[in-house]
Amino acid sequence: MLNKKLLPKHIAIIMDGNGRWAKKQNKKRTFGHKKGVEVIKNITNEANKLNIKYLSLFAFSTENWKRPKQEVNYLMRLLENNLNNKLIKSLNEQNIRFRWIGFKNHLKNSLIKKFTIVEKSTSNNKGLSLCIYFNYGGMQDIYQASKYSNKDLNDLEKHLLTKDIPPVDLLIRTGNEKRISNFLIWQSAYAEIVFDKTYWPAYTGQRFINNLIDYTKRDRRFGKIY
Repeated sequence: MLNKKLLPKHIAIIMDGNGRWAKKQNKKRTFGHKKGVEVIKNITNEANKLNIKYLSLFAFSTENWKRPKQEVNYLMRLLENNLNNKLIKSLNEQNIRFRWIGFKNHLKNSLIKKFTIVEKSTSNNKGLSLCIYFNYGGMQDIYQASKYSNKDLNDLEKHLLTKDIPPVDLLIRTGNEKRISNFLIWQSAYAEIVFDKTYWPAYTGQRFINNLIDYTKRDRRFGKIY
């Protein structure tokens, strides 16, 4: 049974396993990425219904540029095609605010423009904040922030790309891998971590609920002894 009083405020998910799932279906890796977009919509809806405040999804890392050019180009087109009026309408109907967090370098102006349009079109929504991390890296985020910081930890945090987003409470990684892959490494310092064996395209609302139940049973001490 899920205790809604103990739900996390900020959930971050590393959506891993698209390519391996597709391979098991005897399909191309791109088929897995396409299916993964559908799962994003499902999990976003689940999080919003549970009144989660922040959902951070790792869509494309600064290291993912090392992948084959054909796959990278497909991911760019897939994202750009989904940043449309249909998405804006759906987000507004659900009172969901869209956020893009990442670096502009290497991205096409057309993609950045679409990110901006969806952000502005949903900026007044007060429900779930859906944060898509595209062309993002945790180490790069900290390094950039350090250039403008006076070296005080609190001041450095104010210069991170996530400066107005609270720390991660629960970090979920699908795909049966056990690493955080340079995702929100500062913001996840005291996050509870769940490594789910399910490939992202097969990740369901029930798996999400199960991960949340796991979280609610944990004793978060933040270095203290009780």
